[in-house]
Amino acid sequence: MAIMDMAMAEKISKFQLKLQGFAIAGLLLSVSSFAGEWQFNPSLGLTETYTNNVELNQLDKQSSLVSQFIIGADAIYSSRKLQFSFAGTETLAGYSHNSELNDDYQTLRADTSYSLWQNKLQMIASSAITNVSQNDGNNSLADLVSGDTVQQRNHSAGLQYNTANSDYSLSSSLIYSLVETEDNIGESNGYTALVNSENGNAARYVFWQVDGSFSNRENDGFTSENYQLETKLGAITPYKINPFIRLYNERVTGNLAGSNPDSIPSWGPGFRYQVAKHFIIDVSYNYVRDNTEASDDYLAADIDWQPSSRTSLKAGYSKRFFGDSYELDFSHRTRRLTNNISYHETIEVFDRNNFQQNTPDNSLELAENNEFSLNKRLSWTSLLALTRTTFSLDLSNRDRESLSTGIIDNYLDARFSVTRRMSTRSDITVYVDYSKNVFDKDRPEGPRQEDIYKTLSTTYNRSLASSLNAFLTLQYLDRASNVELLTYTEARASINLTKDF
Repeated sequence: MAIMDMAMAEKISKFQLKLQGFAIAGLLLSVSSFAGEWQFNPSLGLTETYTNNVELNQLDKQSSLVSQFIIGADAIYSSRKLQFSFAGTETLAGYSHNSELNDDYQTLRADTSYSLWQNKLQMIASSAITNVSQNDGNNSLADLVSGDTVQQRNHSAGLQYNTANSDYSLSSSLIYSLVETEDNIGESNGYTALVNSENGNAARYVFWQVDGSFSNRENDGFTSENYQLETKLGAITPYKINPFIRLYNERVTGNLAGSNPDSIPSWGPGFRYQVAKHFIIDVSYNYVRDNTEASDDYLAADIDWQPSSRTSLKAGYSKRFFGDSYELDFSHRTRRLTNNISYHETIEVFDRNNFQQNTPDNSLELAENNEFSLNKRLSWTSLLALTRTTFSLDLSNRDRESLSTGIIDNYLDARFSVTRRMSTRSDITVYVDYSKNVFDKDRPEGPRQEDIYKTLSTTYNRSLASSLNAFLTLQYLDRASNVELLTYTEARASINLTKDF
């Protein structure tokens, strides 16, 4: 779209003033008492995207040319005590089929850390602005071209204390965070405290391990607290087997649905088996301090194996208030191949994953989430880097279970991509993406919705000059859903030109 309206021109002018002010502030900062290295890199870009189905309909497809004028800035400041990084964009989007949809969008990522004492005690802060899907049930691949996004702002600040020596290591933090959204769904504010400590290599008689977390969040009169603490305290013997005592406690409280106000702590004896220098197995038998039959005593086990600097495995099994619990972190790398596998289970609140059925068309409507949910995430990333070609595979699966209703939503994503360097100035990337979302997957009689997204994309990147870059992208999307109105196909072609200064 060649012509911008006056409103867009005013927004460009305002953002340019912001960038100028930011640059002046950075220059003043660089000559202050925190004298250090300063880098500031602004950029201008224009992306033209043609889509044959901008409204994502199965029938009566509406084509459109979507113009995105992008003003960007990256900044890095580094001194002995202060570290600061910033990356932000202002995007002015125009739609040829309907100028009333023209709008501006922001993205931001800023991180700051300031050393208060011997690089051990730090004050940290971060801010982020992203554009997320307005409703995953309608379109989980929403972006600025389709236009069905909302702005989400995350801000946090607090203190972090880390220290380590031959006797012990300690990592702790106290962070206050605030989440705001354009549609007021998924907002919250509160603080999180973390502490992790263990003995160092110099320990001769006693070893310990402490992992604790406390989170308090609230929104619109709803509050949640999540407390978790695991402690191991043991004796070091001349043998490979060392006894210890394990204490575990977890509590989920508040006025949200799915809370677990009755804390059921457990304790028990265990032993640590030193299989090899970097191979440790912990096993404990835990007594639950509760007389109900539903709270049986249980075994817990942990494995920590690091056979080399290139390979690491950590795995664990325990029992939490919701049942059996597992953890896994595995990484292995060679000269060209890198693999990472992880599995974690977390309790979350105030997310954007709560839906209710819309009666007229049986679609899922995003609703305020005032419940605790159990999230089980499994991911596998694999990267093979050859001389001129890179292959990558990304797999992830997430089960989100409501602790109040037992409803489980499943999110599966898989992407295989190939990047080929054509010359010193150009490369091409091809990827195939498969996503499957199943809402309320275990109740076919309920508001069950199953969506499958298949995407094929090709991007050609070209450096035209030292500070001038361009790319051309062709993309095809096929979405299938058991909700007939949500089944459609879309083809896109995008061309971009970006100038760095």
